[in-house]
Amino acid sequence: MTCKHCGTVYPGGAYPDDRVLKVKNPLGVEVEYPYWEDGDGNRYFFMGRVWWEQRFYLAERARMMGELYQARGERAVARRAVLILNAFATYYPGYLVCQDIAHETKLFFTEPPFPRRGGKWGEWKYEEIPTNLLLAYDSICNSGEVERLGADVRARIENDFFRACVRQDGYHGRLYTNASPHTYEGYAMAGRVLGEPEWVHEAVRRTETFAQKHFFVDGFWCQGSVGYHRYTLNGLQRVFDALRGYSDPPGYEDMEDGKRFDDLDPERDLPAVKRALGIMDLCLYPDGRRMVVHDCWARFENLQVPEQSVSTLLPGMGHAWMGCGRGGSQVQAHLHFSDGAYGHSHADNLNLILFAQGQELVSDLGYTHSRYRMWSRSTLAHNTVLIDGKEQHIGDSENPAAGRLLAFETCCEPVQWMEAGAERAYPGLANVYRRMQMLVRVDDDLAYVVDLFRVAGGNRHDWVMHGSADRDGTGELNLKTAFYGENLLPGVRVRFPEDARDSGDAEGENPNYAFVQNVHRGEGRATVTFRSTDSDVGVKTHLFPECEVFLGDAPSLRRAEENDALLDQYRMPVFLARRDGVAESCFVAVHEPLEGDGFIEAVEVQACGMDEVVLSVKHGGGTDHIVHRVESGEVRVGDLQMQGEVGFVRERAGEPVWMGLWGGTELRWRDQVLSGKGIFRGKVTGVLRKADGAAKDALVVEGDLADDLQGVTAILEFGDESTLGYRVEQIEQEEGETHLALADDPGIEITPQGMRHLYCPGRKILGEVTFKVLTSVFQEA
Repeated sequence: MTCKHCGTVYPGGAYPDDRVLKVKNPLGVEVEYPYWEDGDGNRYFFMGRVWWEQRFYLAERARMMGELYQARGERAVARRAVLILNAFATYYPGYLVCQDIAHETKLFFTEPPFPRRGGKWGEWKYEEIPTNLLLAYDSICNSGEVERLGADVRARIENDFFRACVRQDGYHGRLYTNASPHTYEGYAMAGRVLGEPEWVHEAVRRTETFAQKHFFVDGFWCQGSVGYHRYTLNGLQRVFDALRGYSDPPGYEDMEDGKRFDDLDPERDLPAVKRALGIMDLCLYPDGRRMVVHDCWARFENLQVPEQSVSTLLPGMGHAWMGCGRGGSQVQAHLHFSDGAYGHSHADNLNLILFAQGQELVSDLGYTHSRYRMWSRSTLAHNTVLIDGKEQHIGDSENPAAGRLLAFETCCEPVQWMEAGAERAYPGLANVYRRMQMLVRVDDDLAYVVDLFRVAGGNRHDWVMHGSADRDGTGELNLKTAFYGENLLPGVRVRFPEDARDSGDAEGENPNYAFVQNVHRGEGRATVTFRSTDSDVGVKTHLFPECEVFLGDAPSLRRAEENDALLDQYRMPVFLARRDGVAESCFVAVHEPLEGDGFIEAVEVQACGMDEVVLSVKHGGGTDHIVHRVESGEVRVGDLQMQGEVGFVRERAGEPVWMGLWGGTELRWRDQVLSGKGIFRGKVTGVLRKADGAAKDALVVEGDLADDLQGVTAILEFGDESTLGYRVEQIEQEEGETHLALADDPGIEITPQGMRHLYCPGRKILGEVTFKVLTSVFQEA
């Protein structure tokens, strides 16, 4: 083995395999594993890894020789494949189940229960059935070379190896994780190659359950990572390839499910997977990278650069973004409000990501396996708010941490806004924890983001923002600052993480604060500018109210490319605004993507409260006035009056040139009046689904609604205060019922007691199901 970073060869030199571990295998035979031991007693099985790689090298070559035999018909090639298969079949009964986890002692097992991270054939229990060798055998089994090698060879390969592999998988039970499709593929292929139709049916049953229960209603894989979504879909695609076109033997009917298959087409019969297939083309940054959320690599590879950015809601996964612009002028403002109960998640509720000017200006670090993994997952490493310096609750099956979609209003591209709450991220601590973002277009090339974050609970609120993780960058403040300390925990003894599962420690403080280093401190109303050193591109953030502010830098991780020795070399600027000794905070920010000096002339805040925010943004000789109320109500500020939830007025020389009103009945600027229809609320009494044979996907609701609500988002609230959002295509009246016709499968059912999720998370929730629809109206002078 050779280290890809430093070129060291193992074993050898200072790392000899000079010790031996003796273990009895399942046949009672003593086998030896050489290893090297370091000064702390950690054992390194270098040759064991080499043998491991040799196993899979030979297995893949057997598959390739099977393909070559099929193409050329050369029996000498088939014989080589048979020799490999026979060798594996001979030795497989003596294989140990090996658990090999980084930074842990290597373990061996000869009998169940077997570990999750351990397999008899592969690294995981999901890899017990070697599909590449099944393909090899299928390719050469009729070549005559199996019998030529010996009368008992066929039985050895089929029974002592392949059927034994299926039996080995049986110890694990039915599994439903991102790696499980490897197992389903194994059952499908083993069933077809060895003539066992019940195994093919088992593959289909598991795939159906998997698709129904472990994808969200929007088609996103439950772990909320585009990377793991792709990994899971790749596995499913292999299952489909293994199943496609299969027909049961004449007269066969499965004993467990009573079904029979003829010319099977799994993709045709699984609507959840059809939605999932579109996610990869949807979740793209303007530079063509996959959306970097949770454990997803931020890599510039296989880029699919979109022509334009379109606002998108993923209500099941818990993520949305507002988009505008084409080509190099695309802007995306992301808001994350996902549950973290399914693995590979981060403590990142209400995280903001901003992409503009061709760059990810405000970054989410994404995935790493380096020793700073816990930093990348931490709340402080995301662009959100910490309460009392604590990490957010990530969530589990008993105590979910899912955020709540509160609004998604994007039908008018010049001004779009969305809002989510995530009080469950701080259970028992946060009474209010919600964020509203508004994307405002100035012209075809320029836009800015209004960002309102309200927090109630605890007594210290830290608002955090990070610069680009892709480039070297600087941070500048408008305030006078003084050196604060080498990190955000001055005077605290810190131990940084030593491996990927180590969080480090800091004498009872949150150790992630120590990652923010070279810290300067100031006080006041801050304007902070992050700018790339290799260009004049950056983002200027105007923040209110007055705060104690800190500016430093932290590991950006991405460019280290998993090399622990380089983790501290690559940095990104970090800004933190703190309000201490307060029970409530309302942070008002305006994020201005810029190239050069920027375009915003001034930002003024007239009201900054938990119920009401009023601000104005001056640019290009005009002024934008923005009003937001938590609940629809009356606002009077200067020339502006509003009865509603959100109002927007763009005026030049005192005259309005554009007005917008959401969830309100009236917006007034001097003598100019814009009238709206307010908010529609009601009870959801039923659901129609095409998947169940209905003519449409729709919500059956009580009451009359305006018939011009196309394109709005209906927010459903359930008995536990969780929500889902749906795009409404039109309002229909049928047989005395009011239907909200939807663009997609609602994915729920209404029960006498409440509701049930038909997709992940599959929960039953007691209580009434209600809906809320904000009307909107716009006027351009």
